[in-house]
Amino acid sequence: MKFTWKLTVKNILIIIYLCLITNITSPVVSVQARPVLANAATSTASAQPAQPSQIPVPELPPTPRSKLEIIQYILLPFAIGASIWLLLRLEKMEREKTKSNEEQ
Repeated sequence: MKFTWKLTVKNILIIIYLCLITNITSPVVSVQARPVLANAATSTASAQPAQPSQIPVPELPPTPRSKLEIIQYILLPFAIGASIWLLLRLEKMEREKTKSNEEQ
C-alpha cells in the first residue's frame, strides 16, 4: 500500500501560520560571550603570557517596545488569518464556479 501526501492549500497555509505564530511568540534571547580568566594554579607553562585585564563592556539596558510595535505584533496573526481565510474563500468560489460550468 502506497501512502501519498495530499496537501491542500488550506493545510499548507495552516502549517505556515503555525510556524509564524511560534516564531513571533517565542522569546528572543541574546547570549554574549564572556572572557574566561585562567586560574594561576591550573595554568601550565605553555599558557600564553598574561594580558592586561580588559575593561568589561557595560551591558545595554533593554529598550522598551513602543506601543505601535506591540500593536503590530498583536495584529499580525489576525492579518495572517484574514489572508488565509480570503484565499480559502476564493478557492471555494473557484471550485463552485467550475462545478457549475461542468454541470451545464
